[in-house]
Amino acid sequence: MDCARRLGTQFARLGLALSLWVAIPAQAATKFHFDLPAQPMIESLQSIVQTSGVPLRYAPEVADGLTAPAVKASLDLEAAYSAVLAGSGLRPRFAADGAVVVAPDGAATQALVPVIELPPVDLPGQQLQRQDPAAVRLDTTVVTGTRTEHRYVDSPVEVQLITAQDIADSGAGDLAELLEREGGVHVSRVAGRGNTSIEIQGLSSEHVLILVDGRRVIGRIDGAIDLARLRTANIERVEIVKGPASALYGSDALGGVVNIITRAGGDGGRLTLRGDDDDNREVFGNLGWSAADWTGNLSGGYVDAASFDLDPDTATVDGPDAEGRYFSTHNRWTPGERLRLDARFDYALDDSQRLDGGTAGKLYDVRKRTEELRAALAPRIRFNADSLLSLDAYYTRYYDQYVSEQRGSDDNDVDERTTDQLYTVSAQLDQRLGRHALSLGLEHQYEELEADRLDQTGERDRQAVFVQDELRLLDSRFTLVPGLRYDRDSQFGDQWSPKLSLRYDLGEDWIVRAGYGRGYRAPDFKQLLLRFENAAVGYRVDGNPGLRAERSSGYNLGLSWYAGASSSLSLSVYHNEVDELIEIVQVEAGPPTIYSYRNVSRARLTGADLQTEFRPLSALRLRLGYGWLDAENRDTGAPLSGRAEHRGNAEIRFEQPRYALALRGVWIGAREFAVELDTSGPPTAAGTAEAYALYDLRGEWSGWSWLDLALGIDNLFDEGDPQYLPIQPRSVYLELRKTF
Repeated sequence: MDCARRLGTQFARLGLALSLWVAIPAQAATKFHFDLPAQPMIESLQSIVQTSGVPLRYAPEVADGLTAPAVKASLDLEAAYSAVLAGSGLRPRFAADGAVVVAPDGAATQALVPVIELPPVDLPGQQLQRQDPAAVRLDTTVVTGTRTEHRYVDSPVEVQLITAQDIADSGAGDLAELLEREGGVHVSRVAGRGNTSIEIQGLSSEHVLILVDGRRVIGRIDGAIDLARLRTANIERVEIVKGPASALYGSDALGGVVNIITRAGGDGGRLTLRGDDDDNREVFGNLGWSAADWTGNLSGGYVDAASFDLDPDTATVDGPDAEGRYFSTHNRWTPGERLRLDARFDYALDDSQRLDGGTAGKLYDVRKRTEELRAALAPRIRFNADSLLSLDAYYTRYYDQYVSEQRGSDDNDVDERTTDQLYTVSAQLDQRLGRHALSLGLEHQYEELEADRLDQTGERDRQAVFVQDELRLLDSRFTLVPGLRYDRDSQFGDQWSPKLSLRYDLGEDWIVRAGYGRGYRAPDFKQLLLRFENAAVGYRVDGNPGLRAERSSGYNLGLSWYAGASSSLSLSVYHNEVDELIEIVQVEAGPPTIYSYRNVSRARLTGADLQTEFRPLSALRLRLGYGWLDAENRDTGAPLSGRAEHRGNAEIRFEQPRYALALRGVWIGAREFAVELDTSGPPTAAGTAEAYALYDLRGEWSGWSWLDLALGIDNLFDEGDPQYLPIQPRSVYLELRKTF
């Protein structure tokens, strides 16, 4: 009843807000994102018209010889024109038919004869429409598929792209929440560990490489990077490449690569406050600036998450009380056309506590603290139009403290600390030679891990060299991209990783892409050096220094159709063979029972993914997708643990100038789980997880020039299971956002 009352109250407030829309001028209602360089005035005016879809009238002589300043900010239409026209003696006005008129300050609109109109649009009532996110996606620059820049629609390698507008529309606060409702990948929560896992083409978290601005993220827990660590406040876009990518990125990229691209600068900023009826609260913001040769961005936030319990019959909880603080800054200095220097710094501190259970009804108070620091310096030198040298120096540190105290006894108390540090330097030369675009890269890494669970400090160094050629043939309709990488790892030796990608344009709208690649994953320090004993449960896990690298071969074939800016279809099929999979096996019966790691398994993963986007009406956007996976252990013939054969995704978004309504989410089919040994507690029992539908409902109101509002329901169908789906129950949230 309390939840129903809260829902009723919140929707009543939203209805009151929406009822005001007729009283507010349309031209003041919508904000657009502009990234305009200093350029001739007419070009900036044309860009505003293209972005907003609102026609412009002006006398031709008023803009002759004028230069508009650079503008990079999210602004309403009047503010955008005012910024572009600053100092020109011109000002914008709105005509009765909804068009914008630019004229000298004090001049009468009727005096503008002759006039030029740019360009008239056929919209009902001449209402404002924001730029179509699908059109933005086609023109977005992507880098992950080839480590070189391409327009999304021109990339030789298929890339799944999540834009800044997609992120804002989702309302997600962190990367885990964003990808949980995204098609083409599968993200889920892991019981008892406070962690998330990601699956790409059926390969699990330890086989997926996570990057931030092309740099490796460290701090894996049971093989997975906790995606909730990565907040969306400073994310510009997310690029996902599926299939083996070790030819460009080295270890861990068997299943694919997730590259988070952060904001680099610009003018203006945004402040967001959010809270829900389960006492979760968050505030975050970002601020960008630009000067003559310097741009920068500053972002940060604070999150306070309340615990939740999916099984009231137990004394334990399924989600922790957590508190997080994070800060990031990115600065770019461009003293000339040939030189650019990027510097960035990120810091995050998270604390959580929860009540966990053990065997024989024992209860444990668990506290966890993680601290993460990342710093990078990246010069870029352009020798000429065909030659570019990119350098990068990067340091990251991840600290984890895990404290577990048994209630009523101190026999099994634990205080474990882990510090992981990674130093990386790299260089990449991109050289265009006729029809060839060559890339040559060098990389050196040194990693050090100190952990109470390890027999000794873990140390490894890696050196790598890679080469790639992008060859365009048949009047650029056919693109061939071979590549090869050599890695030397001090822990296990040498590894060669080849790849071959191709793209063929069947016509203006149809594109075929295909690829083959080999991937590998080096054993991590835990698998090599671990010595962990769980006395409360009665087992021990020992590392194995003799482990070999896991290896894979993958094939991908895709067909894409771009029927204009707002309609697209993508079909991809894949097949992966994985050898030397590392698993935990029992080596002594005990007591205590002793487990260790061995290269014992082989896997075959075959699947298909279909994604489509279209607009049946100008105000209605639909995104639909379906995925199928056949994942088999080749030694036993059994399905791989935790993989769903079927999954679907859907998004429905209805947009008007002052408001938007959206439903977004995924359906995941039934999953079979085998027994899994957990180095944080008791083994996880085998069983079947039922299918679930994880959907969010969100309404947005942008009718006020001074504030945007969103009201939504997360986990609309109140899904959740303590063992297989430990997610927060249904909640209603209110979000306030100020753009400046």
